[in-house]
Amino acid sequence: VVLRPLAYEEPDRLVQLYESGLRSGGEADWVSFPNFRDWRAGTRVFAEISAYRYGLMTLVGAEGAETMLGLEATDRLFSVLRVRPLLGRTFLPGEDIRGRPPVVVLGYSLWRRRFGADPQVVGRTVRIDGTSYSIVGVMPASFRFPNAIPGEMAVPIDLWIPMRASGDLEDRGSHNFWTVARLAEGTSLEQARSATATVADNLARQYPETNKDLGVTVKPLQDYVTGGVRPALMVMLGAVALVLLLTCTNIATLLLSRAEARRREMAVRHALGATWGRLVRQTLTESLLLAVAGALAGLAVAHAGTRLLVRFGPPAIPRLDQTSVDTPVLLFAAAMTVGVGILFGLAPALVGARAGAQGALREASARVSAGLRSRWVRQALVAGQLSLAVMLLIGAGLLLRSFLRVAGLDPGFHAPTVMSALVSLSPTRYADPAKQAAFFDDAVREIESLPGVVSAAVTDSLPLTGINDQGGFLVEGRPDPPPGEDGPQANRPRVSSRYFDTMGIRLLDGRLFDERDRAGAHPVAIVSALAARTYWPGVNPLGKRLAADWNERGPVWREIVGVVESTRHFGLEAPPKAEVYLPHGQAPSPFMMLVVRTRGDPAGVVPAVRARIAALDPEQAAYGFQTMEDLLQTSGSRRRFQTALVSAFAALAVLLAAVGVYGVMAHRVAQRNHEIGVRLALGARPADVVALVLASGLRLALAGTAVGLAGAAALSRTLASLLFGVSPLDPATYAVVAGVLMLVAAVSAYVPSRGAGTVDPLVTLRDE
Repeated sequence: VVLRPLAYEEPDRLVQLYESGLRSGGEADWVSFPNFRDWRAGTRVFAEISAYRYGLMTLVGAEGAETMLGLEATDRLFSVLRVRPLLGRTFLPGEDIRGRPPVVVLGYSLWRRRFGADPQVVGRTVRIDGTSYSIVGVMPASFRFPNAIPGEMAVPIDLWIPMRASGDLEDRGSHNFWTVARLAEGTSLEQARSATATVADNLARQYPETNKDLGVTVKPLQDYVTGGVRPALMVMLGAVALVLLLTCTNIATLLLSRAEARRREMAVRHALGATWGRLVRQTLTESLLLAVAGALAGLAVAHAGTRLLVRFGPPAIPRLDQTSVDTPVLLFAAAMTVGVGILFGLAPALVGARAGAQGALREASARVSAGLRSRWVRQALVAGQLSLAVMLLIGAGLLLRSFLRVAGLDPGFHAPTVMSALVSLSPTRYADPAKQAAFFDDAVREIESLPGVVSAAVTDSLPLTGINDQGGFLVEGRPDPPPGEDGPQANRPRVSSRYFDTMGIRLLDGRLFDERDRAGAHPVAIVSALAARTYWPGVNPLGKRLAADWNERGPVWREIVGVVESTRHFGLEAPPKAEVYLPHGQAPSPFMMLVVRTRGDPAGVVPAVRARIAALDPEQAAYGFQTMEDLLQTSGSRRRFQTALVSAFAALAVLLAAVGVYGVMAHRVAQRNHEIGVRLALGARPADVVALVLASGLRLALAGTAVGLAGAAALSRTLASLLFGVSPLDPATYAVVAGVLMLVAAVSAYVPSRGAGTVDPLVTLRDE
């Protein structure tokens, strides 16, 4: 996801350009097309540069209409990426100029699905959004154009067409495009940033109304695609490293105990002529064999686990479907196996070999010598295990608390049985706004007549999707902002009359839209609670007027007739933004989203909804059916995924730490068997012996926990960007984790401690 270069020629020269300093929201991915043209004309730092935008396109053929995700681009897009088609060609220079014959490049999946992988498909004509296009090429299966949204999965683009004519191509204040470029040979990233900044400064002086304080961000395309998930993946990689380190210290502790148990064997081998180096090599070889066996088992688990991650991982992780246990992974695993095998097997090997080299044949002296030599090592290793477990548990606890905070947020709607779908009307066949309104009115009426449907509506801006019409609006009586500065800002959804009921958005004051609010009627609007508080503080906004859209006569002044609950539009973790709702009948749009509330499972109405749309217009189709419940789950999928993985690592760490404490305490009891027997023979109670051993284990746990708490506090900044509503130094999390680890350590130490209290002093002293 993060380390592998993008699958393009010289991917390190590919950059994404976008505008920064937007007054309506800071940094944005989008670009004004006139600004793009000026960047292209005013710099020499790019070998190629292209603008593009995504959109729904409806392809009509013998199999019927199918709506899919397509891309409009300027003529240099494929030249920027330096990709070649599987069949035919891509865009020619100037093919995006108005008046040129319409052409289309097909995606591999579409070519196989709709055209049966016909090798003679080039030259055929297809209808897209009511216009005939000539097929000029087919892209290979390996071609994946990165999504314009950082951190999202690669978009399965089905077709590419040259940029179509539209009003926003000449509107410098309309930011609806993305831009990708290839740096010129020998040009550095800093040079590109400097050159584009100079152009941006000139544009700000030339067009202050739209470009004041507007800059340009130039970012490597690799960082742009993966930047959103890099921090989370680095944290998970750190968690894996901690688990590996903890496992190795656990194994090293056990190997130390094993080396002590074999001290007589090593002494005999040395007495029979084995050199110190040979003893070290033998013990180290055994450690390496253990590491290799573990690595082979680990690779098998990794292979299966990777397939599960690809299948069930969140769609918000880019290129997850391309992950596999490949050659670089195998080489890395081999290097790590040898490295940890030598590093953590060396100390036990030296201890065992030294015991043999010193001729430690006398049992009693060997026991004392070995205890003095390695007791502190084992204790330090176990304390280290506990400290690592504490750090992992604290990280998991903080992420879990953040996840619970996000899960507890109110999205502003209640739609457990609502299905949504996209419908994009042909820009040529539905250019008339009245036809747009009529089509969606008919669609809602037809869908509401279906069995099991409670209500239906349309909107062009659905919560949690990020699809929006963010922009400025006017408030009657409020002074106009100074030139170059924005006034009130809001998302401006167009909705039909039953939208709020269908989505379960509460009415707080006034009324909702109804059949009265049609074209030609008194213009009205509904505002969200946040908009009411922000722009009409301390005043009831009902009856006030605003203008959120314009016609040929100027701003359309609308009366506010209702106030509704605010919704989260850009995801659960993004705060709500002000919203001004317009009735679809008075402000039609060719791109709308259907929302259908049902009595039962909403998935059951999908075939019927498809059929009703096709019956209204055979050249139109619905796309992207998804329940609102699924959309709600997807909105938190990345956080749920990282929390689950880190929590699993933390649970494994606690288990390993518990095993480590138990192993060390059991070994100490076995070593002190003689001492315990003497204590009992001299009158010590079994409970005193249990308390003595248990206290020793708890001191070890306390030291490890203290170090772990300090380490977690020191590393807390690495988690800060992944937390939501929780401090990296949250005292409750630290206290709970410390208590849990002390309890686990106490239980792990109690079992061997209780065994110490059952020692028979007569048997022990006789054996000794």
